[in-house]
Amino acid sequence: MPARLTKGLAAQHRQDLADVLPYLACGEESAVYAFTGRLQSALPEEAAQVLQRIADDEQGHADLIATIQAELPAAQASISPLRLAHFFRRIEAATPAEHLARVAALDLAVCKLLQPLLRIGSPISQAPLLHGAMCDLRQDEARHVRLTRALAQQMGLSAAQQAALNLDMQQRLQRLIQPVQAALQRLRGH
Repeated sequence: MPARLTKGLAAQHRQDLADVLPYLACGEESAVYAFTGRLQSALPEEAAQVLQRIADDEQGHADLIATIQAELPAAQASISPLRLAHFFRRIEAATPAEHLARVAALDLAVCKLLQPLLRIGSPISQAPLLHGAMCDLRQDEARHVRLTRALAQQMGLSAAQQAALNLDMQQRLQRLIQPVQAALQRLRGH
């Protein structure tokens, strides 16, 4: 039998992670869609290839999250499908440059969300296999930020525009995950 990723997590932290993961899962699925849909067809071949590699990573992340979820209890917090649809619909933009910048901003916000959850001494660090897998996921997301931000800048998006999108996305993500703030706090070790 394969080693369980969540081995080492306390019961409360297993439930907390079960409540938080649906939010991350929706983000990964949305990213796969964003990178393989209209956006990819609107870009030059080289940029489209970069996006396809990112989409492949995002599909791997979605699969990882599904594997973790299979080891956890059912989520007690539910996500409003309407609220999620509205959140991810607002990522789409009229131009490929702005769309890429918005995706980069979301990935950056996810990196910032994961960082305190993955610090040494946090509850997740008590499950070494899970911690390693989640650290790899965060590292991939940081690479995606660099790649999509660079593509957006090559298409004319300014650093000031990216900074404004980053702030907006960070605030929007905080509002979206409000229902699981208590679980996030416990996973941070607070």
